[in-house]
Amino acid sequence: MQVDFIQAVEKLLTVHNVQLTRVTPPFEGLEQFDYGLRKALDPQFDWQEFGQNALNSLPHHTLVLLEGVFELHFAMFRLPNEEDVAYIAGPWITGPRSEKSIEWSTKNLTEEGNRAVTEYYNAVQLLPEEAIGTELHALLALVYPADRFETVVNHEFMPLNFRLDLRVFSEPAFSQGIPAAMIEQRYQSENVMLEAVARGDSAAAFLAMQSSGRFQLEERFNNPLRHRKNLAIIFNTLLRKTIEKASVHPYYIDRISTKYALRIEALTSEKEYHTLVRDMVKEYCIYVQKYSLRNYSPLVQKVINHINLNLDTPLSLKSMAAMCYISPSYLSNIFKQETNQTLTDYINTQRIHRAAGRLARSDLPIAAVAESVGIFDVNYFTKMFKKTMGTTPTQYRRENKER
Repeated sequence: MQVDFIQAVEKLLTVHNVQLTRVTPPFEGLEQFDYGLRKALDPQFDWQEFGQNALNSLPHHTLVLLEGVFELHFAMFRLPNEEDVAYIAGPWITGPRSEKSIEWSTKNLTEEGNRAVTEYYNAVQLLPEEAIGTELHALLALVYPADRFETVVNHEFMPLNFRLDLRVFSEPAFSQGIPAAMIEQRYQSENVMLEAVARGDSAAAFLAMQSSGRFQLEERFNNPLRHRKNLAIIFNTLLRKTIEKASVHPYYIDRISTKYALRIEALTSEKEYHTLVRDMVKEYCIYVQKYSLRNYSPLVQKVINHINLNLDTPLSLKSMAAMCYISPSYLSNIFKQETNQTLTDYINTQRIHRAAGRLARSDLPIAAVAESVGIFDVNYFTKMFKKTMGTTPTQYRRENKER
């Protein structure tokens, strides 16, 4: 039950782009509970003592909401029957840095150190003040008796508050350490997302994209539209190169890349930007599902690409074999072996599916649509269409017409 419970907590936090860190001996990886901030502040920090203090200071039956250095928020809790385990959710922020925090940084840090802290702060997830606490309390109340569970706010929770050694801020490694820790994790999440796109797995890609969203190193409160467009252009390029590695033909890559390049330049708001990015991930995944040929041999890849790019021309087993300098029987055998269908069936299926898309998107006469995919007998086209799609071209257009 507890494993399922923690999975539920992780799923909840993922929606908010907030991580969950398990605190248990020997406390491996604990230094990343704040994305490496404390590690950058004090490379000699005693993580064993920190972890043990967290366990000793955190009571059962209690959700502790607290604020650490630089106004970062965390939540800590334990589960029944887990004596040597605690959990830290966070960090997140609830608004712009206070004037007091900015004044302190300006006074005590070097210019580079202050810039590093600001960059870190702007990269942490912004959430409503009560969001995480309210939702975690509701979940934890399921595993503790209602009359024995409480939420407390503690701004002086000792494991997360310590006296900063100001000498650290003058070290060159400090101003590099904070951004480097954030950038490293952002790149890791970004790579997981791109690997999912290369598989055509949109669900995994969206999940990784949420994680990557924690680490956007940018000014949150002064974010011009041009900056969003630049981010989208970079993202479009990454996705384009990703599906190229998945053996999607350059023709299709250019088509989808150009489509989104035009949409990027037409952006007018940040809300449109977020919608656009999700659309890009979803459609690039669809392109991998539809057009990736990496599971086929180079020979079959060449034949399939030629077919898909020349559906409006005469295509036959004999002409395909001649193009590849092999015998028709050899091509027929290897194509059937790798695709589980004959070359003729594949050509006909692709033509009908291409025609179905044009029927839904245009008002062209049925005969003209048939000719556009290389079928010049409209009666034969109608017969094949009904066999493949289960309905006539006219009925299909009426039911699927894009408005």
